Amino acid sequence: MNYVRGFAPWLCYAALSPVDWRLGTGAAALAALYLLALQLRARTVDLLTAVTCGFFVVMAAVALADPGTGLRHWICALANGTLAVTALASLAVRRPFTLVFARAEVPREFWDSPRFLRVNMVLTAIWASGFALGALACAVVVGYDHSATVPLVSAQVLAFVLPFAVGGRYAARAKARAATAAGQALA
Repeated sequence: MNYVRGFAPWLCYAALSPVDWRLGTGAAALAALYLLALQLRARTVDLLTAVTCGFFVVMAAVALADPGTGLRHWICALANGTLAVTALASLAVRRPFTLVFARAEVPREFWDSPRFLRVNMVLTAIWASGFALGALACAVVVGYDHSATVPLVSAQVLAFVLPFAVGGRYAARAKARAATAAGQALA
């Protein structure tokens, strides 16, 4: 559920932009600002929230300033590209963005273990791959026919659903292996 909350602005954009890109970017910006405000209050701002907020505030400002700009056709590719770069940057500094979500579900005593970091590096790589493929798919669709709403929405949804499903399965297997290893250590 933490993943869904963290990606809520992106999901707002994906759901509402086919209706009107200004509505999509505006709703996403409001959702991102709300999440950022919650994190600022708790003094725990994470990379994904900060990048999301910056991206959608800028895109909403562009949407309001120039509703007819051709940039509106490329936002799906830019959004996924931004997420891919964010995920890759978090991997490069060995602070995978999934740590924020994982720490909400895993007891504190495991947070510093090499296994925990390795699992989150893999999970973030899965997300980075999904985002990169989503950016590529959106760019191909827009380059072919920027008014092809169904393929664009499909590419955006798949860029979230596939990493969510694959990452969830990987995380479940990692938890099972950790539980088995802990059980053997106690025996």
